[in-house]
Amino acid sequence: MSKTIKIINIAVFCIWIALLALLLHRQYAGAPMEKQQALKGPVSKAAHWYDIYSGTKKIGSASYVFEWVGDEIIIRYEQKMEIKKEDGEKILIDSYRCLSNSSYAIKSFEYSSHFEDEKGIKVTGEVDSDAVVFYLESSEKRKTYRASTKGKDIYLPTTFIPAIIQKSPSPGSVFAISMLDFVNVSIYDVRVIVEEIRPVKLGTQVVSYYKIRAGPQIFWSNEKGITVKEEYPGGITYYSQTETIAKDPKDRVLFDSISLPFLRSNKILADAENLKSLKVRIKGFHLDPSTYDKSLVTLLNDTLIIRKGGHEELKKKSYPLPCKDEAVSRYLRADNWVLSDDKTLKGNALNMAVTEKNDAFRLARYLNSNLYFTVKTMPLFVLTNSLDIFKSKFGDDLQRTVMFASFARAAGLPTRLVGGLVYRDGYFYFHTWPEVWFDKWISIDPTLAQFPADVTHVPLREGTLKDITSMTEGLKSLKLEILEAL
Repeated sequence: MSKTIKIINIAVFCIWIALLALLLHRQYAGAPMEKQQALKGPVSKAAHWYDIYSGTKKIGSASYVFEWVGDEIIIRYEQKMEIKKEDGEKILIDSYRCLSNSSYAIKSFEYSSHFEDEKGIKVTGEVDSDAVVFYLESSEKRKTYRASTKGKDIYLPTTFIPAIIQKSPSPGSVFAISMLDFVNVSIYDVRVIVEEIRPVKLGTQVVSYYKIRAGPQIFWSNEKGITVKEEYPGGITYYSQTETIAKDPKDRVLFDSISLPFLRSNKILADAENLKSLKVRIKGFHLDPSTYDKSLVTLLNDTLIIRKGGHEELKKKSYPLPCKDEAVSRYLRADNWVLSDDKTLKGNALNMAVTEKNDAFRLARYLNSNLYFTVKTMPLFVLTNSLDIFKSKFGDDLQRTVMFASFARAAGLPTRLVGGLVYRDGYFYFHTWPEVWFDKWISIDPTLAQFPADVTHVPLREGTLKDITSMTEGLKSLKLEILEAL
């Protein structure tokens, strides 16, 4: 990609870069935000972090903080991003601080942009009943711009999304939003459409995500108005992330957890967790017979018959750790994601095993329960290894499965990672879970707190984390039919 095209792509998603290109040479040095009235009332605070990717290359990170004080909200935003210049790559730092009312409409703001170790620009402003007053300053002079609001509320990209979600919009809802434009020190109107409300399995729940188009940009928001993904023309994407990973500059394998396909079930299963067996027909997806060897799942042509293991039956088949069965020894080894040989993880795993009397059944049951509670549910958009997860303690089914396998293998309990589908509320969703060895492979689920897992866990592939997540594209052509549920 040429340098010119890269600059255009960046400008599309970061509207103030054009302002930087026009004004940076003038060396603006702004004044502090105009004095605000004293804020009173209860205080609460929430911080959100994002990775910024250009295609599959990470180019920066961003964060914003909402602080509710009484009936007003203080919003702080900062973004650091690599920009190519004639003298090499440099870090551009954009930030703003603004005050809004309880409906997220802007009352005052302060914006700055500069390259690392260089002077930059600053714009401050206030919103009154009929206009926004912008102040552009330099060491030589201060210039004022005034833009009429026509009596409308004014927003920023971090505030118009929660403002819309507050209205509980339905698919197809259209809004006209007036936005602050730092590029032209003005206001512009944008047509905003709620294109889709998508059900997404998250932890034990199925939640709704809103796909909102604002001009050429697409925002994905949860039911609380928190943006989890932003898509811009040219392949620039913001992904919700933990603070630790957002600050880490290295590229990671992307995995879009909110764009996964889901399948409507041909039958409603009223008491899914108590079913003893499930018979399903799979079309449009290759089923590898080796996945079902020595398991509670039988493959007959294109049909899977899934049986549930009994709790007491598992207990009777328990054994002392570490497992001595050479036939499953490869499921005790570490890989790029399951870091069971890491000193910290292994030490924790061995301590857990001792606490559970080095008994396979007791350790599996403990890990299943422990990871359900200790990994805080959060959608992540990159694949992470078990050391990352151990440090952050955030994730969902992928992360709990990886952590289970890491601890279990380190303690000598053969464990494999399985990906497939699970039934929730009339649909089948992509899901991962561990299977442990008790003379045969037994499915358990630390995300849904099931020991053993119910029969609506439809296994499609086993392997490494990369193997399992790579199959999701194939789910778009998969058709599932429930033939029998007992």
